[in-house]
Amino acid sequence: MKNIKTFTDFVGGVNEEAEGSMYKNKLQDIISNAQKILGMIGDEEDLEAWVQDKITIADHNMEAIHGYYSSEKEKGQEKPVDLKGDMATGAMLKDEE
Repeated sequence: MKNIKTFTDFVGGVNEEAEGSMYKNKLQDIISNAQKILGMIGDEEDLEAWVQDKITIADHNMEAIHGYYSSEKEKGQEKPVDLKGDMATGAMLKDEE
């Protein structure tokens, strides 16, 4: 029988401490792309509906993340919040049971 390795074995495990660094790089990419787009859009320009939607959803998502981290840092805790998201609208709703 062949020795089959798992993905974790193949890549040498997952360094969970690196997640913060990886996502900080993603946030820098978001900033860079936003600055480029900002320079491409004229003040009097009419944007296509799908572009308006994408910008609105991105803004909402960034505000939600900021709000979460702001409140968690104030509490001095890092516990997950149970949220449900609607991928079509980008809406985030607190899970109600």
